[in-house]
Amino acid sequence: MLKFKHTIQVNDPSDKSVAFLTRNHLWQGLVLRARSPEKFNHALQCRSDKLRNNTFTRTIVVGNTSFHERVILYPKQKIRTETINGFDQINAQSSTLIEEPEKESLFVHFSYKRELDLDDKQVNIAEHLKAAYVQLDRDAITLIRNLADSEFN
Repeated sequence: MLKFKHTIQVNDPSDKSVAFLTRNHLWQGLVLRARSPEKFNHALQCRSDKLRNNTFTRTIVVGNTSFHERVILYPKQKIRTETINGFDQINAQSSTLIEEPEKESLFVHFSYKRELDLDDKQVNIAEHLKAAYVQLDRDAITLIRNLADSEFN
């Protein structure tokens, strides 16, 4: 079982070279990533159901593999994703939490928990997955920042 957490600083009030994101823009971007992950990773295809009571289900297809997931939104705070039982798939959970320790100083805390296939002892799969998660999350924050500069305004 892989359990992994990391945090990305979104706003640094002392660094004026990085475009500022409001909590609302950050939230909109994170929800877009949850509803349409294919916009953030072109290797994915996704079908999402309608949002009901801040919850929706989605099916993500990558290659020959499908993941059926439930996504729960805690408005402007947290997004929790978990695989749905009853499908032939790994058990996985993730959460994306917005933190604001000081006014306008935004961070996103990412947490992952998933089963691993450890058949290949030559490759440290967990370390590769951790690096991939960090890079995908960094890229997502960059894209959200770019979207906020254009589409969200």
